[in-house]
This record gives sequence, structure tokens and C-alpha cells, in this order.
Amino acid sequence: MIVLLLGAVGLVTYALTHESSPSAPALPAVTSPAVLATLSSVPTSTFDDVGVTATDTELTPPVVLSGQPPLTVDGKPEVLFVGAEYCPFCAAERWPLVVALARFGKFTALHDAVSSGQTVFPSTATFSFVGVAYSSRWVALTGVELFSAQSGADGSFRRLARLTPAQAATVARTAPLAGGLSAGGTPFLDIGGRLATTTSGFSPALLAGQSQAQIAGAVADPTTGAASGSTGVTPPTGEAVVATANELSAGICAATGQQPATVCGSKGVLAADNALGLPRPPATTGS
Repeated sequence: MIVLLLGAVGLVTYALTHESSPSAPALPAVTSPAVLATLSSVPTSTFDDVGVTATDTELTPPVVLSGQPPLTVDGKPEVLFVGAEYCPFCAAERWPLVVALARFGKFTALHDAVSSGQTVFPSTATFSFVGVAYSSRWVALTGVELFSAQSGADGSFRRLARLTPAQAATVARTAPLAGGLSAGGTPFLDIGGRLATTTSGFSPALLAGQSQAQIAGAVADPTTGAASGSTGVTPPTGEAVVATANELSAGICAATGQQPATVCGSKGVLAADNALGLPRPPATTGS
């Protein structure tokens, strides 16, 4: 196991440091409308019932930021996600982020992805934010995928994009505050300058062996989940995704002034506020 982890770290380090020119990505398959509809229609009661815990599972909460400048774009709080398609921890974190953002707006374009088969937690089903389109009255999404899951002839993962100077400055400033070992690691998530993380909220192992549709089904019904492999063991996949989505939702609410009230005043988000220690200023009238 140690050799496997060291090998994976070496592969990831090489991918992040090896210089190559960004190439125009070929968009992968569009996410199934059924999967997207499932993730966009998780009942409030499910968020409330799960709260911020998952059965027999250690979750890694995001970090509350203090004294940071607001992160905005076009007058809205910005959710900045920096990932890489090969990265299994990015793969895991996209699930609760998509679920959380669907509470505040609508994805009109989202694409499928699978993490690299050459790293730990190989071939994890997920999404890619390359070519993503998201609309919301409350918040803006900026998704940057730095590398593909496909490697070139030299063994390095194909570069898809580079950060803008403003994005690089945000990552350099915030990543150390959120526990990142370096400003070059992925995933990186900053929610409006209020909440940040440099890892996934749960282990990608919870997604192992499951298809995108199975994971979506587990999110829709966290009490039964999706069976993993042939062992008959049912991991708390849905609970972990929903609990982390509640935490990310709380961060978005902190950035939007607790709007919309239907989301930000829900039991699940209030539980996340309390768990994270997020202050709750008085909400303005609206929904």
C-alpha cells in the first residue's frame, strides 16, 4: 500500500509540474439528463435528515475563512473550483458540489468524467467542469480543470487549462489557510471567500466500483445507498455526498447573505452552520 501511494504521489507530482501547452479539450459525453435531474431534485427532507454526518464515516469539513476579500464575478459570489480530471479527490468533491449548486441554480451543460486508472482510487465516476454551464440568481460557478485524465506519449497528463493571474492569486492566498500543502494541488475550492477546502469531503473509496447512475441513486436515497461490488456491503455513499453538500451549501449561504431563505434556513444547512461555526447574519426578505 505504501508503494502504491508513493507511486501515485509521484505520478500526480509529475503531472502537476510537467510543462505542456494547454490543448483544446474534446468534450466528453454529456451527463445523462436523468442523472442530473436526480441530483437536482434531492428533497429538502433528505438534506435535513442526513445533516452533517454519514454512518461510520469520517468526513473532512471545509475550512471557514476569516478576513478574506469577497470572491465575486459579475456581482455575484463566486464558487471557484480548480481540479484535474485524473484526480480521484477532485472526482469525489465534484459530487457534493454539483448537488449543493443545484439547490441555488441550474446546470444547463455538464459532462461525464472518470478519474485516472493509474492513481489511487482508480477510475472513479464523476463529472468534468470543462464546458460547464450553470445559471443562478444567487451565485456564479467558475470551474477550471487543469489536466485531463488522459496521458500523452511522455506519460504526463494532458494539460487542459491554466489559471488566470487572479485565480492563481486566490489559490496562493487561500490554499494554505484551507490546509493545502502547496498552491499547486487539486482539488481547490473557494466559496465566495467564506469557505474553502483543498481535499474532498470524504474518501473517494466510498465511490469505488459504482457507476455514475448508482452514485446518483445513492444520493437520492441515502438510507439504502448503492451496493458496492459483489460483497453485498453498502457504503454510506449517499449520506457522505449529502452531508458534504450541506456544508458547501452553508458556505454559499454565508456568501449570499443567507439567500435563498428556503435553502439557507433549512435544518440541514443550519446543522452545517453550527458544525462549521459559520456566523449567521440576519437574512433579508426574499426566497
